[in-house]
Amino acid sequence: MSFRSRRSLFSAFSLLSLLSTVLTLIPVAQAQTFRGGMNGTVTDQSAAVVPGAQVIAEDTATGVQHTTVTSTGGEFTFQDLPLGAYDVTVSAPGFQKVKFVAVQIKAGSIYSLPVKLNVAQQSTTVEVNATALTLDPTSTTQTTVVASRVLQDTPLNGRDFTQLIILSPGFSNSGAGGYGSLNGTRANQINWQIDGIDNNDLWHNIPAVNQGGVSGIAGIILPIDAVDQFSAQTQAAPESGRNPGGSVNLSLKSGTNQIHGTAYYYNRNEALGAMNPFTAPVKQEVRNYNFGFSAGGPIMRDKLFWFTTFEKQRFTIGVPDQSTQPSQGWQDEAKAVLAKYGVPVNPVSVNMLNTFWPPSVTGNLPATVNNYTSTDPEYGYSYNGLAKVDYTINDRNSLTAHWFVGQGNQVAPVGSSLKYYFEVAPIHVQNYAIVYNHVFSPSMTNQLLAGVNYFNQVFNDFNNSFYAADTGLITG
Repeated sequence: MSFRSRRSLFSAFSLLSLLSTVLTLIPVAQAQTFRGGMNGTVTDQSAAVVPGAQVIAEDTATGVQHTTVTSTGGEFTFQDLPLGAYDVTVSAPGFQKVKFVAVQIKAGSIYSLPVKLNVAQQSTTVEVNATALTLDPTSTTQTTVVASRVLQDTPLNGRDFTQLIILSPGFSNSGAGGYGSLNGTRANQINWQIDGIDNNDLWHNIPAVNQGGVSGIAGIILPIDAVDQFSAQTQAAPESGRNPGGSVNLSLKSGTNQIHGTAYYYNRNEALGAMNPFTAPVKQEVRNYNFGFSAGGPIMRDKLFWFTTFEKQRFTIGVPDQSTQPSQGWQDEAKAVLAKYGVPVNPVSVNMLNTFWPPSVTGNLPATVNNYTSTDPEYGYSYNGLAKVDYTINDRNSLTAHWFVGQGNQVAPVGSSLKYYFEVAPIHVQNYAIVYNHVFSPSMTNQLLAGVNYFNQVFNDFNNSFYAADTGLITG
């Protein structure tokens, strides 16, 4: 007899993630995609607007420059900017040049930069630190952004990025990571994305990458070292998602003009924890190992960049579950009762007991309640890798592509403390995409996203070699 359930989900072409063309036409304030934006107004000392001023935004990590000029109303805007820190220079004839340093562009947010130019007394540049300036007063979108450094320092059980949504206002859950309610909606009404590409599986409509395998533990994990920013929008525009609960996007790291990388090892061990007072008087094994690396750099300076990361996870969790099993002692007592009343023993019942509860497992157990304590732990592993390429063709055209793949397996008790009936859940997940961004003008951009989100997980018993015919259940 075989106990098996199967789920195989192929979100083959999240096909309007595959042809999701975003036209943005608003002059000053607009809804943002998974990237960020910047706008502002240039004025002089008398608060009069300055038309025709040149504005240059330079990505400090890659050296890529974005250039525009102010409108007749003194306004300027940059849309769909790659995330990171920018130096912004504003100049106009007859005025001192002003340079703003460290303007932070965050996912789903618009940075509003008020610029005031003074009449030039001499050829000088005024440098202003942008950290004290206002962020996004022109948009009604409520965005929670967890930036790279904070994200790396945040304690996450199992290094599961979905838990970061707990930091968003309006979110509540029952302790199961990122599975919960945002804005009062159901848990499957959040739109999860990776660099703007769909990350919801077709069955549950919950994250495919980092989805819980058995016992709520993520079957595979996207390495935290691959995430630049975690962004959750609760008043998102229609372009950012299909679900009313809000949109969550992971912005992946990119390569820069400098070679950079990390190497890490995390170890959780029961030796560092207290004993559970509700289980057997022995510390149960609770271990989680994560190790990996990330690296990035230039292929062509100021043009073409690469980034990659890999992480392996392996865990073991002791589950000292007590249960009552039909041991040989219980069977002997049952046979004695049948013999007392002259009832013959049914051979099919004997075959079933000896097949599904073999004497090698339960034969020596006494005829008492809770006669069995499991010594078999829950355990699992996963291999997870990501590669990304960013190409700035020119100041109007850019391409980015990523490929994530995760593969693993978990074995855990579900409904029985016998390892024969532990659930085995191999899992394979991929998310890959290419994004093309074109700037028609400072106030009009077009973004084309093509992506595939693949999720496949199979469930079966640890021992699925049983056949009903062997027990005599099939009689003809």
